[in-house]
Amino acid sequence: MANYSVGQHNVIFFFILKGSTCGDDDVRSFYDMINPMKQHLLKAALFICLFSNPMVIWEAQAQDCGCADSFEATVETYEENYSLFSYKVRDDNRALYRAHTDLMRDKARQTIGLQECKGVLEEWLRFFRDGHTYVTLAAKAGAEVKRSTYYEHIKVSEKQFKADYRKRNYRQNPLLGIWKSGDYTVALMPSPKGSKRKRDYVGVILESSNPNWKKDEVKFELTTDFGTAYQASFMMGDHSVRQVVGRQLNPAQLTFEGLKDWQKVWPEVEGARPITEIASRSGTFHIAYMEDIPYVRLPDFYSVDRAYVDSMMKAHHANLLQAEFIVVDVRGNSGGSDGTYFPVLPYILSGPVELPQSGFWLSEYNVRQLIAYRNGGKRSSVAEFTAEEKQEYDTMMARKGTAYFKYPDDYSFTFKPDTLYEGPKRVVVLTDAETASSGETFVFRARQSAKVVVYGQNTAGVVDGFNGLPKNIGCYDLVFPSSLRSMDLDKNPIDPYGIAPDVYLDKKADALAYAIAHMRQLIKNERGLP
Repeated sequence: MANYSVGQHNVIFFFILKGSTCGDDDVRSFYDMINPMKQHLLKAALFICLFSNPMVIWEAQAQDCGCADSFEATVETYEENYSLFSYKVRDDNRALYRAHTDLMRDKARQTIGLQECKGVLEEWLRFFRDGHTYVTLAAKAGAEVKRSTYYEHIKVSEKQFKADYRKRNYRQNPLLGIWKSGDYTVALMPSPKGSKRKRDYVGVILESSNPNWKKDEVKFELTTDFGTAYQASFMMGDHSVRQVVGRQLNPAQLTFEGLKDWQKVWPEVEGARPITEIASRSGTFHIAYMEDIPYVRLPDFYSVDRAYVDSMMKAHHANLLQAEFIVVDVRGNSGGSDGTYFPVLPYILSGPVELPQSGFWLSEYNVRQLIAYRNGGKRSSVAEFTAEEKQEYDTMMARKGTAYFKYPDDYSFTFKPDTLYEGPKRVVVLTDAETASSGETFVFRARQSAKVVVYGQNTAGVVDGFNGLPKNIGCYDLVFPSSLRSMDLDKNPIDPYGIAPDVYLDKKADALAYAIAHMRQLIKNERGLP
């Protein structure tokens, strides 16, 4: 979720993220953005609350769970309501889209089973390359198919694992050992004898700072595919199962598609970079120091609230102001709420920044959801609308199938922070391909500062569509963006290419070490020092 709120051009960017919570910043309802007669402030988060808010009106659809019918309902939903559809499907690729849809339609006709059909729907959605579109099993379907989560305990201690490692000669397989990534340390070992699971290896938790994960729980399973490539069942933070490809890139590095890398910590691999204290805390909000350089880690924008980040910055306020430069690390930040990072902006911005005016896609379903939200969910159908609501509905529907921009003559608006600090003098921002959603809006703002240099790789490119709306089609709940980041997405898209850094670094590079060395040299050069 991302929230832009500025002066008379308050615009709300809300992104649906699993596990995210509703903020309570004073923001203007997006409903009011498309209704010039209404200009009051609401102390509420909008569509991010839709999944948990009982007043939300869920569209009742046919309850037939046949995959062919579900597929047609999915296609119809996205073609009519998805704000980026007309940008993702253009004249020059329409034939490709139709061929893809026909191919998936045939596949859906041959598919039996809710989970299998969900996979077909997700495969169809990949054409859009949009991380804010997804499919989940509806509650009623969940009663028929057990939710795709997995819990398994394999009792093992570090002492026992190391003894088994020596006794069973695990050293012959460089995959086996103790690995670490973010909050987790696992023993990666052969699947226990007698296990009914079809797998070759399991990663079992030895230590975890995530309260949802306990010692001895299985974090991932690997089945050998070819060479050092594996088919992996990876259990996410909420124990939901993600099927991904895993690869051992070298004796010390294990990677999972779309997820953070793992580093081998035992036995020690000669020549491998050791995990520093900063790396070991990469999954937590914190400020650390590399000599005299403050290092600000922002791993996401949903797991803590704005007050937490504010208190963190205030605790280090004096050091931040006096620093020659600071490092702000948003690598792997998948987003959340823009409000979470607002306490950081006074330290990194050098002045006002320009933000594009956003728009809203006018479809019958989208408009009705807006009006239903406005009336507290009391009236969702046109027949139930009051005279005023009906007039608003008719006005918007007269422009059905277009994007609405409240100020069509203004491409952008100016964001003026209430507070700006002179220090630190310079700022390093670290990004990568997993920096997404409001992680990207942070980078979008930060890179306009004269203080900032962005290092790393292009961001994920998941920001052009937002304000995720859910729609139930029977056995599945669909989510699609209903809003557009700017007027010129056809000419200046961010999706799916991402925001480019000022200094590109290979994924294998030690980005933190290089960025610090580079910034030091940059400052020396600016001062004319040898």
